Amino acid sequence: MSMIEPAAIYYEHCEPDWHVPSHPANNHIFLFMTEGSIVYEIDQERYHLSAGDILFIPKGANRAAWNESRLAHSMYVAHFRIELGTERLPMLMSPSTLKAKVSNPDYMNQRFTHLTQQWLRRSPFSDSICHGILLEILSIFNEEAQYRTVPDKSYGIVQRLQHYILKYYRRPITIAELGDHVGRTPNYVGAVFKQATGITITDYINKIRISAACDLLASSPMSMSEIADFLGFCEPSYFNKVFKKVTGVNPTAFVHAKQNDG
Repeated sequence: MSMIEPAAIYYEHCEPDWHVPSHPANNHIFLFMTEGSIVYEIDQERYHLSAGDILFIPKGANRAAWNESRLAHSMYVAHFRIELGTERLPMLMSPSTLKAKVSNPDYMNQRFTHLTQQWLRRSPFSDSICHGILLEILSIFNEEAQYRTVPDKSYGIVQRLQHYILKYYRRPITIAELGDHVGRTPNYVGAVFKQATGITITDYINKIRISAACDLLASSPMSMSEIADFLGFCEPSYFNKVFKKVTGVNPTAFVHAKQNDG
């Protein structure tokens, strides 16, 4: 049995008179709205869902649903079971109803499309693939539902900052430059980034650079000084200092450990 075992996965285009009669959920249910709007009542609490919303309904919760808009709606739905304690996501360790609007609905739609195709295909590897995709989208949802502490608009700004950093991390990036990129003051971008991610912009840039450094140290013929220069560190000594702060070991110890593992 997979750690996350799908019971049913499907795409549903529903007419305006669609409804789900009140009944306890036999499995965990995860649904992603792609079009229209509906209402779910779960254990006497109502959740209004529209395109881009995701809802997690835990096994055993009493649920009912209906369409109030008199317009058709569409959604992806996954019913699944999970072995107790096999996955450490907070939402699965202590299941409760959760709702969130995903920040990247196009990506979520793509992942659900692939999940549904794999479920219908039923190849020898479908169970493993479905487990992996479900774990990914559950993890994304868990992060959005429980750890996102800034408004939608500010969260979008943080995403733009992260994309910019990922594109230009090999050269020096100033907070003022990032502020200009999103049309905000340096103080604002610094504060909202820390609120959304839990780390400073400088620490985030260093984590990206050191992650790249680890890959290069493990797989490229470049020397440590060449890697430090390639990744925008002004001095090898500063590279060594940041590397140890991020990984807990210096670059030389990291390389030796990799060589011993090999």
